[in-house]
Amino acid sequence: MMRGRRGFTLIEVMVAMCLFAIGAAALAETLVVAQRVRASSARWGRAVGLAEERIERLRAGDRSDDPAPIGEFTRAWRSEPFAEGADVERVDVTVDWEDRGRQRFTLTALLRRSRR
Repeated sequence: MMRGRRGFTLIEVMVAMCLFAIGAAALAETLVVAQRVRASSARWGRAVGLAEERIERLRAGDRSDDPAPIGEFTRAWRSEPFAEGADVERVDVTVDWEDRGRQRFTLTALLRRSRR
């Protein structure tokens, strides 16, 4: 008998290493998913910013077409009268991009029609 000896047996060390490896693999997967979600969120934020920018340009009277594409995004807008006789138009700005499938964001605003 080996009484009084301190330390770990080979089996205990192997079990500890297996548990550590499982935990490290789970953490690595979590980091990969977090990075993917962060990138997707950044794309959504960029799309919202592009739509807001176009609304502001329309509000300032810029009715020109958008260049296509804008980086990885495409942006288009359309307008229509909001109500008969009203001096207001409904403007929809749509931004499209690819992010594990086709994504689309549409921002709608009511603008006072420009008088010509």
